[in-house]
Amino acid sequence: MTTVLAGPVNPEVGAIRHHYEVSNAFYRIVLGPTMMYSGGYWSDGEDRYAAHDEGQYRKLDAFIELARVKGADRVLDIGCGWGTMLDRATRVHGAKAGVGLTLSRTQVDWIETLNNPAIEARVESWEDHTTDQPYDGAFCINALEHFVLSSLPPKERTKRYQFFFERVHSLLKPGAGFVLHTMTAERLPLNRQLLDDLKFLQREEFAGCHIPHLSELTAGAEGLFEVNEIKNEQLSFADACRVWLQYLAERRDEAVALEGETVVARFERYLDIFAYTLEDKYFNNFRVVLTRR
Repeated sequence: MTTVLAGPVNPEVGAIRHHYEVSNAFYRIVLGPTMMYSGGYWSDGEDRYAAHDEGQYRKLDAFIELARVKGADRVLDIGCGWGTMLDRATRVHGAKAGVGLTLSRTQVDWIETLNNPAIEARVESWEDHTTDQPYDGAFCINALEHFVLSSLPPKERTKRYQFFFERVHSLLKPGAGFVLHTMTAERLPLNRQLLDDLKFLQREEFAGCHIPHLSELTAGAEGLFEVNEIKNEQLSFADACRVWLQYLAERRDEAVALEGETVVARFERYLDIFAYTLEDKYFNNFRVVLTRR
């Protein structure tokens, strides 16, 4: 039985769009051609800047294999960003159709420019999505951090993650793969700089969004999914953030002309925060590979 809370349980849609509805032209400067907003997979000694795009595609290929969706009939991407995962799965790995969910209207606009008829992008929450044809596999890549309201009591947060996994479970075929990439925060050794930076993330850049604890996720998935793998990939995301900061620095004047100094400074600060908190192991970035029971 699901408990109905009197107040909100999700971050405000406006808070999500505050970050993700900055113009696509701006994001193209920051993220580069792949438009992939997550860490990549690079070899030891490989130049992250020079091989940024290759590392992003390498990561997507690995996730597609882990989810076992090569040649699949239907694939779901929850928090699909600019459609790069689904485009890769359908064009390169033979998946026949992909559905992407996002709250960003500008991301859907970008996906339409991919001219990939195998992709259907929807401005729709994971809570509201239904299907008559269960999916063969699913992804949620660095989107889960935006799904639960940070002000909820700990027990209610865990219930929300359980509800998330219940919803995903209902959308997948038995035996389907589900691959998550998500940051987590455990007990943090607070200092003045970290405290100020966390306040900035919580109150200004990602207002109301809760970075989960790993225990909340494992409790939420219990009984619904078999856990195949949990792997911490902190530096893959930190390295990507450093590359994006370099991209932004190289075209800063153009970025300011598009979005203004305030937005550019916001992104510079938040990307640096994510980079150093991952490098210093304050935050984690877990790859979680699951199989639907």
